[in-house]
Amino acid sequence: MTWPTKKLGEVLIVNQSGIWGEKPKMGENAYPVIRSTEITHDGKLDLTSVAFRYIEKDKTDRFCLAGGDILVVKSSGSRNLIGRCTLFKHPNEKDIYLFSNFVQRLRPNNLVNSEFLYYFLNFEGRKFVEYLQTTTTGLRNLPMKQYLNLQIPIPPLKIQKRIVARIEELFEKIDKAKELRQKALEETEQVLPSALYEIFNKVEKKWGMRKMDEICYIDPSKSELKNLSDNLEVSFIPMSAVDDVSGSIITQDKKLLGKVKKGYTYFREGDVLFAKITPCMENGKSAIAKNLINGIGFGSTEFHILRPLGKVLSEWIYFYIRQPWFRKEAERHFTGTAGQQRVPQEFLEKTEIPLPPLSEQKKIVSYLDTLRKKVEKLKKLQAETATDLTELRASILSKAMKGELVK
Repeated sequence: MTWPTKKLGEVLIVNQSGIWGEKPKMGENAYPVIRSTEITHDGKLDLTSVAFRYIEKDKTDRFCLAGGDILVVKSSGSRNLIGRCTLFKHPNEKDIYLFSNFVQRLRPNNLVNSEFLYYFLNFEGRKFVEYLQTTTTGLRNLPMKQYLNLQIPIPPLKIQKRIVARIEELFEKIDKAKELRQKALEETEQVLPSALYEIFNKVEKKWGMRKMDEICYIDPSKSELKNLSDNLEVSFIPMSAVDDVSGSIITQDKKLLGKVKKGYTYFREGDVLFAKITPCMENGKSAIAKNLINGIGFGSTEFHILRPLGKVLSEWIYFYIRQPWFRKEAERHFTGTAGQQRVPQEFLEKTEIPLPPLSEQKKIVSYLDTLRKKVEKLKKLQAETATDLTELRASILSKAMKGELVK
């Protein structure tokens, strides 16, 4: 469907930058000023942390907002913020809201519906700013002259309202789908922790507990490497190479033993790595060392190493320390100053862990491995669904602006 078009600047009554003002002093009238940071990525307005500034009374009329105004981020240090826009809906008609000098106010005239213009700017407008940004010292800017030259389709107002109603109907369905997806994701996140808690509780009651230092070497000595050549190639695994979500080593580098044996943490094939420093520990950075070059690895000094003795599997220890409650307990034993707090070795030494026979451990670990893989597969599908829903919103707006949503 072909509609007549006009430049954005031709369908506005007001196109104006805002004002920042000064911090209010005791007894001065302070007004809430909407900044770029109050405009969320999905075009909503978050007023929970709005700033208050003093502005002379005679300026408030010029810079106050009315319902139906559209606010566009025109300047920001972040590329992603430029061009964000929101439709201002007055939370309280009695209150005066102003807008900052990093925000541009667009007030549409009687040729265009506010909601229709808002959706247009959230689609065509956002595409425009992806490649048209200017910069000043420390800032990115929206070139308003070019922005106001954007061609906007102008169907009859009656049609605009029908398009808006259809967009909002479809967006409501997408939002409900997102809510269900989020709920499903939260439930999925709890599957493995719940299974771990239940299984280890049952095993504890049946087989009892043993201290970790009775079944593991904790932070083993490098002395066992003394007869190896400095030219031996080994794996090097920094903290960043351990994925906190999957609990696995995602990359490893190749180093010569002589280059890393001093100043780094030593481990070997099958050892369990456990991050001891905040926030890596709380985030779940732990993994089993696998496929190491020549079976030897070095890494961050912020790892504790748990090396199982003959009575316990690496996977058994790994699943036990992956439990959320275990990390909470480790956090409770932090030592050190804020920002540099660590789990002491003593905590791991005194930690008690259920210890069934190896045959029982193997059965349970096999079950947990299968469950973990199923959870990861499900989470991947859920992430793909989230992407599909985001793309669907863009597709709806594209069709709306082409006249494909209404007959």
